[in-house]
Amino acid sequence: MPWRNGRYVPKEPVATSVTSGQTITRSSVTSTVQNAIGSFKVAESNLEDNLFDSTLIGRLFQAGSFTASFLLRVVGQSTFSAKSGLRSLFASGFVNSDLIEDGSITGSKIANPIKVSLISGGAAENHTVSGIKTNDELIAVLEQHGTSGLLTDLSTEFSIKKADTIDNTGGTATSSDKLLIFYISK
Repeated sequence: MPWRNGRYVPKEPVATSVTSGQTITRSSVTSTVQNAIGSFKVAESNLEDNLFDSTLIGRLFQAGSFTASFLLRVVGQSTFSAKSGLRSLFASGFVNSDLIEDGSITGSKIANPIKVSLISGGAAENHTVSGIKTNDELIAVLEQHGTSGLLTDLSTEFSIKKADTIDNTGGTATSSDKLLIFYISK
């Protein structure tokens, strides 16, 4: 196959004509191209190691040539997998939380979502828990009695009212005691 200036040049131009008013579709173009070049396959064994390195690709294609929309059209779904060693192609930070579906990361992949905070008790009202957010989930609130050291579960009395605050207005006063708060950071 002849190549000129890094691009394939067919031996004979393919003569196709479009009549006025004829619609050109993707399938008609695909069919025309397939009929013109037949089946062109390159066996991996015929290619030298490292033939298609970043230097060669950089010479053949301008930066930005392979947009996401282009790649989605020409590469089949699930063609690439992390198991095939392609993970290293992506820069650190390529995937951020916007690209990860809610609930898709579980178990050992979660970086310590359970938080524990120990605060001083007080009147039955707002208590400051630094870092807790309104979308977090309370697991338990335990009161440690100052003199006896016994733990009492007060979880049903507490809720997260605003950032950095849990509330048990109308509940048990915990003055001179400690509160042990367990919550899931979401």
